[in-house]
Amino acid sequence: MKVGFIGLGRMGFALASHLVRNQVDLTVHDLQIAPVDKLVALGARRAPDVQQLAADVDVVFTMLPGPKQAREVILGAGGVLAGLKAGAHLVELSTIDTDTVDELARAASERRVHFADAPVGRLAAHADRGESLFMLGAEKADRAVLEPLLLKMGTTVLHCGSPGAGTRMKLINNLMVLCYCQINSEALVLSSALGLDVRKTFEVLTGTTASNGQLKEKWPVKVLKGDLTPGFDIALGFKDLTLACQAAQSAGVSLPMGNLARSLFQLARHAGKDGQDTSSMTDFWAESNGLDPIRL
Repeated sequence: MKVGFIGLGRMGFALASHLVRNQVDLTVHDLQIAPVDKLVALGARRAPDVQQLAADVDVVFTMLPGPKQAREVILGAGGVLAGLKAGAHLVELSTIDTDTVDELARAASERRVHFADAPVGRLAAHADRGESLFMLGAEKADRAVLEPLLLKMGTTVLHCGSPGAGTRMKLINNLMVLCYCQINSEALVLSSALGLDVRKTFEVLTGTTASNGQLKEKWPVKVLKGDLTPGFDIALGFKDLTLACQAAQSAGVSLPMGNLARSLFQLARHAGKDGQDTSSMTDFWAESNGLDPIRL
């Protein structure tokens, strides 16, 4: 089986590298040359454009920044669907909105292409280690083809329903993840303001039911260590909160916490935090309250 991978950013590169290491026949494409060169050095092939990539493979994975890029790359003139043959598989790994994922599914069906969405769960560090989780939205008949490939990139595939269900599940997942960023930050800033020892505070918060995966696994190796390089960029966090809030509005559901978190992420972006990890919300909140950065 020949596989194509489009979009070699922070997460995409990590996922694609595991396909190569697991001896998958892989062709890759990205606007940036450096990640393509690295994968070619590992054994992947280079495609000159997305249409040519799609024409030469049986399965295409796309991992793109958002809905706009997904539409352009997949639906645009010279895009993925223009190249894929009938019976091929298209798997959208990106975090996009519900309208876009449904549109991609319809367009793929019209071309007799099997469509699935499988957004990625867990942290970028998990992706580096091949420990990602995938929220799969796919027809049952397609699971036998797709799950073995996904398990070459990660450890867990959760079948969430038909195409589009994976994206909907990812929006809910990231809503919680990104709200935790603010809650964690407020707790640590209050701890600092009250004169408590940061390490003791961290031990208590991760040793009780207050604990969450972001605080326990991510904070010690990112912001509390002083590493603000983006495993999950503040700008992408804002984008995902926006998508969740838009989905809630379409469904007629109120998200007061989600909308507040989105506004706070927007303030952090205005304060120059784009390009930093979502855990840097703790630095932003400390700065906003006139406190020094909090470090272990």
